[in-house]
Amino acid sequence: MSKVCTRKGCGKSFDRPDESECWYHPGPPEFHDALKGWSCCTKRVISFDDFLAIPGCTKGVHTTEVQALPPTTAKPATAPTPSHIDQNGKEVYGAPAPTAKSVPNGSGATELPRAVVPSKDRMEEMTKKLDISTAEDPEGVPIPIGAKCKRNACSVQFDGTNRTGCVYHPGTAIFHDASKGWSCCKRRVLEFDEFLKIPGCKHGNHLFLGPQESPDAPAAIEETECRTDFYQTPTTVIVSIFAKKCEADKSTIEFTDETVSLDLLHLGSKRFKTTIQLYGPIVPADSKYKVMGTKVELTLAKANGLSWAGLRAGETGAGMIRFGVSGRTGTVGGKEIVYRNQA
Repeated sequence: MSKVCTRKGCGKSFDRPDESECWYHPGPPEFHDALKGWSCCTKRVISFDDFLAIPGCTKGVHTTEVQALPPTTAKPATAPTPSHIDQNGKEVYGAPAPTAKSVPNGSGATELPRAVVPSKDRMEEMTKKLDISTAEDPEGVPIPIGAKCKRNACSVQFDGTNRTGCVYHPGTAIFHDASKGWSCCKRRVLEFDEFLKIPGCKHGNHLFLGPQESPDAPAAIEETECRTDFYQTPTTVIVSIFAKKCEADKSTIEFTDETVSLDLLHLGSKRFKTTIQLYGPIVPADSKYKVMGTKVELTLAKANGLSWAGLRAGETGAGMIRFGVSGRTGTVGGKEIVYRNQA
């Protein structure tokens, strides 16, 4: 019969301790403000699920023994000191309770402390947690044997029949000072091991698969930047946009006398969109582009024979190389390079 490793950060099933590698955390967990991690690692995360998913940092063998936490040095107890003295001369310990303050306009109304508004990232995380806590496995989708339940405080593995009987926490983990618990329960503990043992407060079905995305759903488009390089000849400027696997039928490139507008869809779900204000004028009708496997190459036809100090307007270089049409310098085979000052 398979056993479950009790080392922190492992939790794998095994038949023999030496049949596979065990990666675990030898140190205790650390929670500081909103950051969570292990004392033996440097990685810190915000979400509790991400904390549980931090891979172990020490290699060993599986075990079913309860791991004792390393001893901690007890801090000497100090006598509490009063925070302030009230109007009657009595010493008051702890922070005073917040009181309402008067509105400056003298209307006699009072203004209560404002509620803290969660950030956008926090709201998205809470919404995702809510979706998981109320989600159900889709009907007709096969569940692999050994899949672990995704609900909080439930680690049951699927054996082929046990879809029901889940006892879990629908809320989120709360760590305040030394107190640990769940937002859906009132129980609070001090030790992290005791926190993991807090039984669930809600009964329902196991969630082995979680929400499934439709295979026909389009992938989310990610805005990206692409490296750009160029070189020039007396009549053209050749620009390379390093966008791999660009889809020509879903991309657009437009030329004007002074700009190039790019909207490139590459690597399936990445998008590079920009408008380049060019250093010099071009002839749109004579300009062209070519889509390759690793890049998109633009050939810009110069409207004059001047050299460009940069690709974009305003860029400066050592000077503009003047390509002459005759003489000993500045032509093909010439022995000197002639610069034309920008002043």
